[in-house]
Amino acid sequence: LVICIAGDASFQMNIQELQTIAENNIPVKVFIINNKFLGMVRQWQEMFYENRLSESKIGSPDFVKVAEAYGVKGLRATNSTEAKQVVLEAFAHEGPVVVDFCVEEGENVFPMVPPNKGNNEMIMK
Repeated sequence: LVICIAGDASFQMNIQELQTIAENNIPVKVFIINNKFLGMVRQWQEMFYENRLSESKIGSPDFVKVAEAYGVKGLRATNSTEAKQVVLEAFAHEGPVVVDFCVEEGENVFPMVPPNKGNNEMIMK
């Protein structure tokens, strides 16, 4: 079992890998944390650059439809109740699955590594 957890922007940078998992029916479970931003960039801009947001808001495709276009099962959750259900459904499915978790646009992710710092200097909250 392979589980991939990615942000929506990160996933779009490698979206073509859906073709590989679909063609080979590799049961990868892809969980997308979708806040419609370049999340790490936005967090840096908020925390270290006085909230000067620049080019960090992005448009995202309908990831369920993209998954289905590749022949991969696509699921979406917009709240915690749906999230529990789609996670169970994703793991019950024998083939590859893409799950689009729609979260608040301002949601931050931790831990994070500040710009020009090492992993030993990561921020935990």
